[in-house]
Amino acid sequence: MTTATPHEVPLEALAEIKPGYPFRGALKHDPKGSARVVQVRHLDPEHGFGSSCREDAFDRVTLEGKRKPDYLQPGDLLFISRGSRFFAAVVPDEIPAETVCTPHFFLIRLNEEARSKVSSEFLAWQINHHDAQAYLARWGQGSAQHSVTKQQLKALPVTLPDLARQALVVAYHRAAREEATQLQALIENRALQMQALGSAVLAQARAPQSASNTIPHASAVAGHH
Repeated sequence: MTTATPHEVPLEALAEIKPGYPFRGALKHDPKGSARVVQVRHLDPEHGFGSSCREDAFDRVTLEGKRKPDYLQPGDLLFISRGSRFFAAVVPDEIPAETVCTPHFFLIRLNEEARSKVSSEFLAWQINHHDAQAYLARWGQGSAQHSVTKQQLKALPVTLPDLARQALVVAYHRAAREEATQLQALIENRALQMQALGSAVLAQARAPQSASNTIPHASAVAGHH
């Protein structure tokens, strides 16, 4: 039995790549604005948009430029092209209508043919993978502002395993991310316990007459999760 051989193509063969909306000057919040805007602060390198994408999370703006806005669509990718770290995030289904992104992003939208060959989630994962990051870092280091140009991003090599393998990678990545979140919650909870225990010990040492039963036994603290 033979299997399909994964192959490699430049990103421009799979997607249209556009810059974010060209706001003039500082971005101004307009409570009556019809559009919303995604900014760098809304995305996280590890979790993208996170678990929610509420309408009130994004500033309302009035689009005053002449350029027709490219409103974000579910399944689009946003690529942060400036700064100390370049990464991609998938636009979730919950994105509000008439939402644009700032020029700090490139909007990556898969073409019709590519959608049968690669999933948005796998493409984002691959862009954030070490191999692609090394490629992008070489370009970024050549710029005084640490940025990746549209032409450089278009030339990014993308490997295309079959869809089943893509789904497997995405599932494992999602599980690892959820596990990391749970572990981080445990770490933070333990730190709070340690703070409480330390404060109790110090308080009792300063006031020897206080009751000793205010301090939890070490074994109880160690066994609590």
